[in-house]
Amino acid sequence: MDDNSVYRTLFFEETDDHLQQLNEHVLQLESHPEDSELLDDIFRSAHTLKGMAATMGYDVMTKLTHKMENIFDLFKKKTIPVTSDHISLVFRCLDRLSLLVENLREEQELQENQITDLLAELDQVENVGVKQEVGLTLTEEQVVAQEEVTNELQHYFLNLESADQLVVNKAQAEGYNSFIIGIRIDSESMLKGPRAFLVMEKLEREGDILHTEPPTDELEEGNFQSDFYVLYLTKETKEQTIANILSNSEIDEVFVESFDAQEHMKDVTDIASSGITLNTVSEVQSSATTNSAPTAMTQSVQSGGVATKAVESVATHTVTHNQSIRVDLNRLDLFLNLVSELVVYRNQLEDASNRSKLNEIKDSLEQVSRLTSELQDLVLKIRMQQVSVVFSRFPRMVRDLANELNKEMELVILGEETELDKTVVSELSEPLVHLLRNSADHGIELPDIREKMGKSRKGTITLAAAQEGNRVVITITDDGKGLDPVIIKESAESKGIDTSNLSDEKIQQLIFHPGFSTAKEVTNISGRGVGMDVVQSKINQLGGTIELRSEVNKGTTFLIKLPLTLSIIQALMVRISSEIFAIPLDIVERVVMVYESDIIKTANQEVYEFQDELIPIIRTDELLQLEPYEEQKKFAIIVNIDQKYYGILSDELIGQQEIVIKKIDSVLQQINKYQGATILGNGSIALILDINAICHEKREQL
Repeated sequence: MDDNSVYRTLFFEETDDHLQQLNEHVLQLESHPEDSELLDDIFRSAHTLKGMAATMGYDVMTKLTHKMENIFDLFKKKTIPVTSDHISLVFRCLDRLSLLVENLREEQELQENQITDLLAELDQVENVGVKQEVGLTLTEEQVVAQEEVTNELQHYFLNLESADQLVVNKAQAEGYNSFIIGIRIDSESMLKGPRAFLVMEKLEREGDILHTEPPTDELEEGNFQSDFYVLYLTKETKEQTIANILSNSEIDEVFVESFDAQEHMKDVTDIASSGITLNTVSEVQSSATTNSAPTAMTQSVQSGGVATKAVESVATHTVTHNQSIRVDLNRLDLFLNLVSELVVYRNQLEDASNRSKLNEIKDSLEQVSRLTSELQDLVLKIRMQQVSVVFSRFPRMVRDLANELNKEMELVILGEETELDKTVVSELSEPLVHLLRNSADHGIELPDIREKMGKSRKGTITLAAAQEGNRVVITITDDGKGLDPVIIKESAESKGIDTSNLSDEKIQQLIFHPGFSTAKEVTNISGRGVGMDVVQSKINQLGGTIELRSEVNKGTTFLIKLPLTLSIIQALMVRISSEIFAIPLDIVERVVMVYESDIIKTANQEVYEFQDELIPIIRTDELLQLEPYEEQKKFAIIVNIDQKYYGILSDELIGQQEIVIKKIDSVLQQINKYQGATILGNGSIALILDINAICHEKREQL
């Protein structure tokens, strides 16, 4: 992989993180507009995002992010209020940025017209902010002139705003050091912009940058000779700050001097009172740059001198960080495959040892088994990912749905630290989106209706996750109107679905029927007859189940049960005819011994009485076209699929075993009865039965 590919990959990973963080924090800002720390985090993320885009040369993305950053700056200055309309505009910008990133992933060239509409809206809001800053009596021409003056003054490094002066004074009172830093980048460097960006990024890890000269956008685009200056707040010492800067490549010289805010503001006040003009500002700036820089740089710290001592000083201090690295998923999959092979050979060794009664290797084998189990547990934990990766997207979605539907609702998230296999997490988004959109559209009532019913005007949707044994349970609950069996029954019968002899609970389950919908009209959110059957299908593909509980006028709960991992599972090994098969243990409710006389034959199926109800019996030997095993005694593996019990017949129970799931040939996959294969301890191969698919096929036959 060439350097450009590495940089692009890193850019996309970091950009995804920052966009997600911005979505979360901007949503919080709408509820907590006075939270200055939250605003600082938002501003910092936007600034970093802009810097990365500029470094990569993505000008369209840089321009949109820069304009959005200006809005955050107006929020910080309290020039414009944090309103729902302003937040919605920011969200539209974030959505467009996500679209631009996807275009870049597909190696499409970004065009200016992709952001023209948003730039116009942002300019309008920004102009209003400028008017409020300079007085509403100014004309448009005066506003433009004022903006030009402001832009020139921003180039004048000593011109601190009074708010920034207060920030410096307050920071110094709280024990922070304030420094003016001069940095000279190697004149031969071909990447001045990226070098400047990396220096500032490292500085911001240990403090805050208030001002730069030239401005940050010019720095990040490389529009400077070799020197740039930074006004910096930090709790680090001068020596530590120098060492931090010199840890970057292609740095020629550095100087760090203490900054006295009051003294500098006095100088600026004197200049301002003399009636300074734009030309004078430019001249002063030019003089400051040309005259001060050489003097300052003569006091610089060079490699091998004070800088070396500073590095040695920093090395004596122990700093604890959250140590984590990004791992390519393909490498992680390879690691898992190797561990899986180790598990297979461990099982073979144990099988050989038991058959040959080799007591002399028993102790060593136990140690190998222990180490393999620990290694296996470790690699599975490495693959684990918190469900917050998916859950964090939904507060913004529910907020937008509330505005679109003219409803008042909030999303409560619980247990977002619960972990699942990354493969499961990545596939979880689509079904959860369907369920949440249905809760928002069909479940939560309009505020006036809720009030008449004695409910709070604001509806609540709760999304919760928790681990139970070797599986994770995810629940989506709303306090809305629930599923009315009468309405569902009418809709089902109009579609030709037989509802006779069905209980209310069974009628409610009909929402999972393909193409079923009770919506009177099609909207952007629901009513197209797709969704719930897709949800059930996706959950089943992940080896999970979905349950429904609903009460009219009280609410609805969807209960999703998923396996922790899809790679190594506990299985019940059974023999059917002369072949050995594996059945995932997490769906097995019970195993009962049955005789042929216990099986009841009806007009169209065979059933068995279990817990006071008749459940369908599936003869797997017939289903898999195997020679029947002539034996009156059978074992029924009772499984629960979609809240319905089935009895899977087998001829012999072999026992419980931990197995590694291996992919099978595409031809076998098309049969839709097997979800994979595994290698047994004796080296033979056993197919893993797809019980969900088998039971669904049985249900279709009925």
